[in-house]
Amino acid sequence: MPAFDWNKNKGTKYRWLIYGISGMGKTTTSQYLKGKTYLLSLDDSFHRIPFWQGKNDIWVIDPQKPIEDLNAFVESFDPSKYDNLVIDNLSNLQKLFFIEKAKETRTGLDNKMSDYNEWTTYLTRFIAYVFKWNINILVTAWETQTKITDPSGQEFMQFGPDIRPNPRDFIMGQVDVIARLVRNPKTGNRGCILETSIDTYAKNRLNDRKSCKVEDLFKV
Repeated sequence: MPAFDWNKNKGTKYRWLIYGISGMGKTTTSQYLKGKTYLLSLDDSFHRIPFWQGKNDIWVIDPQKPIEDLNAFVESFDPSKYDNLVIDNLSNLQKLFFIEKAKETRTGLDNKMSDYNEWTTYLTRFIAYVFKWNINILVTAWETQTKITDPSGQEFMQFGPDIRPNPRDFIMGQVDVIARLVRNPKTGNRGCILETSIDTYAKNRLNDRKSCKVEDLFKV
């Protein structure tokens, strides 16, 4: 096996995953990225955000044919023209995927086991493909709680991204930073938790910060 060429790979960019409850400001956080940014909007939530108003560097997914439209984006997007790509709200893409698949069933409401396997395969392939691009990538998702069992057998609930387990774990393994977006109830200021605890999944392998102000998240 050839030795890893650090000089050849020194242009590698950063990958972030941030999650939080609806309305916490995940899309707004993208304004702090440095350089030219493209927004792949998977939930059409950017319209009321001043930073994105009037901009043309946006692809809004078609909710009636989300996968076909996402494939069209991948084929047409030129990452060499941008410094950053924001993949905004994978949780909503997941919802749209299962809604479309349910339409193929007799009741139009249920999902088959094969749908869940197909989603895992599709999302994993999509992320693996775009993460090859030499561009900074910010992924956002809604927040959910998952039951975790520690080595002693004790169970507890942990906050994490609202994505089904298999593709979620793949994405979390690929990114450099996983941040939970929270708001201080006293001041209203937003911040990012960057260290895993008993109730929050997070990670930071870029530096030793355990938390930061939201505007400082992308400072490396």
